[in-house]
Amino acid sequence: MDGGLPSQNTIDSVIVVGAGLSGLAAAYELTKQGTRVTVLEASDRPGGRTWTYRQPFADGLHAEAGAMTVTEHCSYTMHYLREMGVDTAPSDLVDTDFSYYRNGVRIRPDKIDEHAEALGLHEDERHLTVADLFARYVTKFNENIGSEVSALDWTPTPKLLELDQISVRRILADRGASPAAISLIEPLFLEMRGGELESASAMAWARYESSPRSFSTADAQWYKVEGGTDLLARAMAEKIKDQILYRRPVVRITQSDREAQVTFLDRDRLQTLSADRVIVTAPFSSMRRLNLSMAGLSAAKHAAIRKLKYVSVLRIYLQMRKKFWPEQRLMLSTDTPICTVRDATPQQPGPRKILECWLTGWPAQAAASMSEDERVNFALREAESMLPGARENFELGASVAWDNEPYAGGAYVLPEVGHSELMEHTRSPEGRIHFAGEHTAFEPNGGSMNYALESAIRVLLELSSV
Repeated sequence: MDGGLPSQNTIDSVIVVGAGLSGLAAAYELTKQGTRVTVLEASDRPGGRTWTYRQPFADGLHAEAGAMTVTEHCSYTMHYLREMGVDTAPSDLVDTDFSYYRNGVRIRPDKIDEHAEALGLHEDERHLTVADLFARYVTKFNENIGSEVSALDWTPTPKLLELDQISVRRILADRGASPAAISLIEPLFLEMRGGELESASAMAWARYESSPRSFSTADAQWYKVEGGTDLLARAMAEKIKDQILYRRPVVRITQSDREAQVTFLDRDRLQTLSADRVIVTAPFSSMRRLNLSMAGLSAAKHAAIRKLKYVSVLRIYLQMRKKFWPEQRLMLSTDTPICTVRDATPQQPGPRKILECWLTGWPAQAAASMSEDERVNFALREAESMLPGARENFELGASVAWDNEPYAGGAYVLPEVGHSELMEHTRSPEGRIHFAGEHTAFEPNGGSMNYALESAIRVLLELSSV
């Protein structure tokens, strides 16, 4: 990457659909090479699911609505952070004062044995720590799969394809894990499974948990973008600001032997642009809204667009006038519909704090049907039972329901059982139309800025070989 990219000598013009990180990276690199680029973005901001929530909070407080972390192993993200002059800081997700909230009781990870019977752990699990449970049911088995589970240049080998036919919950149960043990180790999978272990592919999970990006191996090398993740997207967008058209939702894509065409809304008018190539970076969940009948896509591509699943995530933010909990870096994994409660602002100055309630899976889908006020009241009621004083210190609230975001339709790709059958077709080019975005990365996972940026570079290599 740092050595430069091949030139696009035979391509004069490109339309990029979407100004998320993958679209911004592709447009930025093409513009540097002199290609005429137009970026069509449906919303009024760059970044897509890289979104820092700043309003309506006081005192300059902010919280992340989407992507949150970057590691030294995220080579593409680190490259663009350096190139854009954007700084990093230690991630808020590591070195937290982590506890469980189970059956109405706060339990520290090092005190699991004192609550083992009430939790419902199997007899042979009751003397084990959470780290021991993870080692027994995750690390040991994954290490025995073979080198392909952690190879950097991986391919879906027979062993991995066998795992792709099994859900994460099923494989953990087959390994002997009790439901209680699964509940205790699930937070270490972070948000990558989206609270849907029943449908998530064990292949994708094993790959993630065996990688250096796994939360279970997180260390001081986990970072956040200092000042907000959206600063990276803003910096990239500033470099190509004359090429980006905001509030231009695409409604139709077509192609012929000579050109590709994209039709979009420009306020109350339909406009159509033509180009040599089109790069579609929009999530497949939003592409289902487009007319693709004349796009010349293969049946396999249409099937992938229809079938690819996205995780339901809903984040509720409660601004508190002060930190009324004892922990310096609060993080609670709960057995309530709110799966995680945490201080989203542990390193931000001032007395005020943002308490974040993080819902995934079916609870997120349920809360997405609530109004904004209903979500805030719901979160306050749940938070008060776990953190007495929440209502007394509450000032205002806000929320983001990714299922309801019209041009996202979910937070990030969920690789379900059988995901390997879709992977190749998510990223393969179709004539003059190319595909980027975290869902098209070479890994069977999603939810990563690095995957989005990697996919942009792959498309640029595709274009250079035309």
